Amino acid sequence: MNKTIFPVKEKINTREHYLKVKQYLPPAKIAGGILYHRGGTTHTRDDTDVELDFRQESNFAYLSGVEAAGFHIVIVLETDTIYLVRPDIPKMEQLWKGIPEPDAALLERYSVDHILLDTQLKQFLHHLEPTVILTLDITNIDHDIYIPIAFEKRINRDHLKAAIHEARLIKFPWEISLLRYAAQMSSHAHMSLMSYCGQKYRQGQRINEAELEARFRWICSKNGLSRQCYIPIIASGPRAAVLHYTNNDKLIPNNQHALVLADAGGEYRCYGSDVTRTFPVSTRFSDEAKAIYDIVLKAQNAVLARLKPGVFWKDMHDLVVHILCNELVKIGILVGEEEELLQLGVYRAFYFHGNVGLDCHDVGGKDTNIMENTRKGFPLHLLQKPLDENMVITVEPGLYFNNVSIDAWTKNPDYKRYFDMEKIDQYRVIGGVRIEDTVLITRDGIENFTIAPKQTQDIEALMH
Repeated sequence: MNKTIFPVKEKINTREHYLKVKQYLPPAKIAGGILYHRGGTTHTRDDTDVELDFRQESNFAYLSGVEAAGFHIVIVLETDTIYLVRPDIPKMEQLWKGIPEPDAALLERYSVDHILLDTQLKQFLHHLEPTVILTLDITNIDHDIYIPIAFEKRINRDHLKAAIHEARLIKFPWEISLLRYAAQMSSHAHMSLMSYCGQKYRQGQRINEAELEARFRWICSKNGLSRQCYIPIIASGPRAAVLHYTNNDKLIPNNQHALVLADAGGEYRCYGSDVTRTFPVSTRFSDEAKAIYDIVLKAQNAVLARLKPGVFWKDMHDLVVHILCNELVKIGILVGEEEELLQLGVYRAFYFHGNVGLDCHDVGGKDTNIMENTRKGFPLHLLQKPLDENMVITVEPGLYFNNVSIDAWTKNPDYKRYFDMEKIDQYRVIGGVRIEDTVLITRDGIENFTIAPKQTQDIEALMH
């Protein structure tokens, strides 16, 4: 893709997010209470003055829309008055960092009521005299600089996290627009990898995984996605069987079975995407690679066809497991009756595995019976309530011939008879396959944000 597609211009609506969060706060905490959260700060590498790459803390980005470091937010809950607190940058530091944006520009951009300096925050809180300070994490609060010590017993860390996580689960239309854009531009980057890899193969040139990672980042950046949602996974050959392989530093094999598994997604204004495509290095899927790829695609398509409001994610997880197990029996890798194999869980030798937004694996609410745990990256199949309209999730089945996993199962005398080692060795050479789309749950189905091809004939055509 040579033509630059300029980013969407959706405006971050801070107040809309805050009012949604407020709905999930206990009414008793609102009277006389304030919401306080401190954004991320910059850090330097080891014992140097070299700054590390900064990415805003996601909950702060949700409440404020601010992507820059050093900001705070204070909201008076009774009046819904929003104060954005910016860093007071000394003149000498401005020499190196640049002149801060005018307060008027910040007011307009973030739809807040007032701008304060962080050097004014402590005195301002004394003036407010809140009865309770709802915050996310005590580690984000520096009592000596920002919060009066006398207010320590007024800090409440029990309610705000669950409220924000509940609010983040269902997306506003403008959030959906940002997520759609991120996924579509990431899809173009994936297509570029396929085309580029095919071109190099036809020219007889070997390439490194790092070269593909660099190309992915470049295509994203030239279309407004200057940051990656997570470290790209560019796994070739046997490394495609490693779920979170991020070394991306090996020469890509050029044998007929070799695949490249690219799991990568750009991020736009802190809203991310999560996309995986698997394609053949030689521009043609070998028979073994195609057989495994088609199994994974069949499982994904089965889930995509059933997604809609009211569906439980656990049922989709079970559907994938049934399809993968059944297909592995058909090609001879697993041996036995499907129900017994499912009950024993032997499919997990090859299948060992989300909700997308401000994080690749986004959050759900703990105290509102959404999840048993709200840690980012918690398995979505443990979701305790059905999918709902305007959730954005990923569908990412995979099959992996990981030697560590295979050995753990096949060398166990209780399970050995359920595996055909000759068949496993026949397919082991492909490494692994994962196909992942980012999709929006709509009123009666889905909108798939991911536009990179995934039919084998389409991938082969693009690579040629």
